[in-house]
Amino acid sequence: MGKPLRHALGYKGEQLARRYLQNKGFEIIAANYRAGHGEIDIVASDNKQQLLVFAEVKSYYARPLDPPELRVTKKQQQTIIRAAYSFLDEHREFEDFFVRYDILIVNFSSYPAEITHYEAAFWQDGAFPF
Repeated sequence: MGKPLRHALGYKGEQLARRYLQNKGFEIIAANYRAGHGEIDIVASDNKQQLLVFAEVKSYYARPLDPPELRVTKKQQQTIIRAAYSFLDEHREFEDFFVRYDILIVNFSSYPAEITHYEAAFWQDGAFPF
């Protein structure tokens, strides 16, 4: 798959993931938030639960050999966590919120696209809980 097609697939996957989270009651605070060399695909909040979610979205059309959720490497997790700290420094209104790191997998090989949501997919020490 060429780079332009991968970017288009990723963009569409992020759109669907944002809609998915909104349907679950989350408010989208930021999309493609950048801090330093890091980027967070989606920052969403659930004000009732005082929960702030930093979400990484992985999209694919043809099933990869390894599970897509494992494509979020420890290095990428650390980059996301550092970017999350930058976000929290800039947005003090969320300082009392519980923070969670999620992964959303968007599978375009079926119609409609299938979304798998891993809540609390990794922690600040970089370990997957599943």
